[in-house]
Amino acid sequence: MQKDLLVEKIRAMGVVGAGGAGFPTHVKFNTSCEVFIVNGAECEPLLASDKYLLEKETNKLIKALEIIRAACQVRHCVIAVKEKNINLVNHLASALKGKSIDLFLLKNFYPAGDEQVLVHEITGKVVPEGAIPLKIGCVVSNVETIKNIYDAVKHNHPVISRYLTCTGEVKNPSIIQAKIGMSIRDIMQLCGGVLTDDPVVLIGGPLMGYIEKDLDAPVTKLTSGVIILAKNHPLVASKTKTLSTIIRQSKAACCQCTYCTELCPRYLLGHNLEPHKIMRQINLGLDIPENVIENAQLCSECGLCEAYACIMNLSPRMVNQTIKKSFVEKGFKPQFSDKKTKVREMRDYRKIPSHRLLSRLQLANYKRVPSSKFIETHPKKVELLLTQHIGVPAQPLVKINDRVAEGDLVAEIAEGKLGARHHASISGKVILVDEERIIISQK
Repeated sequence: MQKDLLVEKIRAMGVVGAGGAGFPTHVKFNTSCEVFIVNGAECEPLLASDKYLLEKETNKLIKALEIIRAACQVRHCVIAVKEKNINLVNHLASALKGKSIDLFLLKNFYPAGDEQVLVHEITGKVVPEGAIPLKIGCVVSNVETIKNIYDAVKHNHPVISRYLTCTGEVKNPSIIQAKIGMSIRDIMQLCGGVLTDDPVVLIGGPLMGYIEKDLDAPVTKLTSGVIILAKNHPLVASKTKTLSTIIRQSKAACCQCTYCTELCPRYLLGHNLEPHKIMRQINLGLDIPENVIENAQLCSECGLCEAYACIMNLSPRMVNQTIKKSFVEKGFKPQFSDKKTKVREMRDYRKIPSHRLLSRLQLANYKRVPSSKFIETHPKKVELLLTQHIGVPAQPLVKINDRVAEGDLVAEIAEGKLGARHHASISGKVILVDEERIIISQK
């Protein structure tokens, strides 16, 4: 397949990065690269849907990679998984025999799945500050993204469902193939209901996820996990702190121990991100170089600083996140040099084992979701958000009372803008269209 045709298929079927960011995949693939990496690390604790796809959809993933390899002139194709998943490793090793695809085994540390960490583990190279892996000839894609590319190319099948993990305080933790737009409430009910009187829903993983208060909020193309916690769980308290609270506590408690910097994965790669200095500036307003604050742009928001490093339970991550948002609002883009960075010599000794992190988060009691616990979904109503990707919202192509069939195009990319298409995930009648959503009902 020619690259132009591959890119068009991906664009037409609404494929976006399923790893969390939601970057439109047709833009990402409109290039050539030396190394193509499939990120199967699934480093966030408790999540398991990527491992499920690697095990159950192996042939589709391999065929998709062969297409990508040829179209994008890839020299080296790699699937990266954690070596602790012994059965999966053996399964993939057998499936990849005779294929021009390598299997790379990662140690069980967090965040092994951060794309810049992953690139360094596999290639030994460091992505320059402020750059993306393509700068050094690499492209990284999530497992489900690759599966969606196969469906788009081979079957003209758009992205209308999302594999996710529902776990925590639910009766039957499961891997779910959720239709895009179905409610979080429906997901919880499919897993047998909750086991706590005051459930709190965490969307995504325990470290990078967020609290969702509206149980009728819809699943999107980016929903990797639905984790149900009790209201009194320490992680809930951490996730619900406000920025003003963090700053107030930081002024009183930050002792400048530097742990947030010394354990930061991006700092250890050699980037000049020093969260403790940013916290010092926030706390004391000292006259420090502007680039110290601008380097907040380098933060991956992995959450290791707040979940593990800080002995005072502060959140450098939230501070960095806020600074980055202010840059966007002001239209300011920090500039970084292309100079090579040197990996810090203590990096190999400061990788945080995932099992230790799981214990620190008090999540170790939640069982791993077995691959046999798989649920397909058939919702009667869906709410399709027009922003499920990086870029501007998609533009609705339907109006109230229109009838649509599953897979029909209902929202288009705005002319000349970065964005993604969206398709009807069920057949039915359009009952609402506004600037944010399209609701379809079978009733």
